[in-house]
Amino acid sequence: MKLVRGRLFDFKNQANPFNLSENARYFEDGVLVIEDGKIFAAGDYSQLIKTLPANLTVEDYSGCFILPGFVDAHVHSVQTKAIASDGGELLDWLQNHIFANERQFENADYAYEHTRFFFHQLLKNGTTTAAIFPSIHPVSTEAVFEIASKLKMCIIAGKTMMDRNAPEYLLESPQKAYDNSKALIEKWHHKGRLHYAVTPRFAVTSSPEAFKMASALLKEFDKLYLQTHISENETEVIMVKGIFPVNHNYLNVYDSFGLLTDRTLLGHGIYLSDEELERIAEVGSAIVHCPSSNLFLGSGLFDFQKVINYQISLAVGSDVGAGTSFSMLSNLSEAYKIAALRKRKLYPFQAIYFATLGGARALSLENEIGNFDAGKAADFVVLDPSKIDLLAYRIQDAETIEETLFALIILGNDRLVKATYVMGEAVYKAGEI
Repeated sequence: MKLVRGRLFDFKNQANPFNLSENARYFEDGVLVIEDGKIFAAGDYSQLIKTLPANLTVEDYSGCFILPGFVDAHVHSVQTKAIASDGGELLDWLQNHIFANERQFENADYAYEHTRFFFHQLLKNGTTTAAIFPSIHPVSTEAVFEIASKLKMCIIAGKTMMDRNAPEYLLESPQKAYDNSKALIEKWHHKGRLHYAVTPRFAVTSSPEAFKMASALLKEFDKLYLQTHISENETEVIMVKGIFPVNHNYLNVYDSFGLLTDRTLLGHGIYLSDEELERIAEVGSAIVHCPSSNLFLGSGLFDFQKVINYQISLAVGSDVGAGTSFSMLSNLSEAYKIAALRKRKLYPFQAIYFATLGGARALSLENEIGNFDAGKAADFVVLDPSKIDLLAYRIQDAETIEETLFALIILGNDRLVKATYVMGEAVYKAGEI
């Protein structure tokens, strides 16, 4: 058993986007009590310390904020080196930069070297759980699972499946995609904290035969995820309509093959119709908002308020490499600005919720991560506001925790992250894993 002391903030389990103020928990001088990698207790330091054995080790982060580890619900492990590539809108950007970059992951040495760097970026930004898109190459997925396993991280990932409308070197037959995916599922799914996601890239790059194979995998194995992209770009939406003329909307392409479940993660969703949103709510799938990516590629302005009004689970993704930062704080800052352009208001509690407990719910992981309830994994991030002098100056006279968190979101980035803990152990500290 050990103690971690600091300014604790999280949300109670019953919290939802509409009642966050009454379900927020904040302890100015708080403490996490950790035993065997899990939360034993959390609360006010002066009260809890009286109930605990003497001489426990205390890691003191007084003055720093301690939040549940961030959830990045949509990120590409094979696109880190393509970040900040000027390539126009989505489809041109994929052709001009991404496909050639992903080809390099057929080489095992390259795959492991760059995947290690990718995980370093996640951890230095306080991300402890991620839903990850590798390339079509099995070794790229092996690298993700192997490294995450060593770090004891909670990860969702699966090799990308593509069989058309991409360079020949990134295509594989539906049968081969099925065989390779099945082998990876049998090796990694539910091993420790690892979860497998069947991963057809998006409707543009999958044939009906490929979607049938993806559906077969979902039926064959228990509690698989499915992750993909949807309605990210207007040209993409038009293209999908031409490729699948018998389907009356984009979502129906996935739905017609049985790919919508309560473990389906739909990236972007900017141009979804009311009919599509109603269907997503009905089946319990989640939408992942990728704010910095949407701005960088000029894809459009996501309406988060409309999505949560349908009571659809919503998470946030960095979507690197179209996204321009691994920092969930930076992505929440961009989400705030997108909401403002939509004449919406993204409140600071909502933003933190979507990146912590809300993100965990979207990934069906709320019983394992997302807040500091006893029994959950001790995954958390320590944020030191003194690392950014402008931020420290701004919050000196902040009157509420909401005001302080808002400043952390708008001005924060990886420089704030003093330490990142997974299962109660500091896996990132002082700039090093």
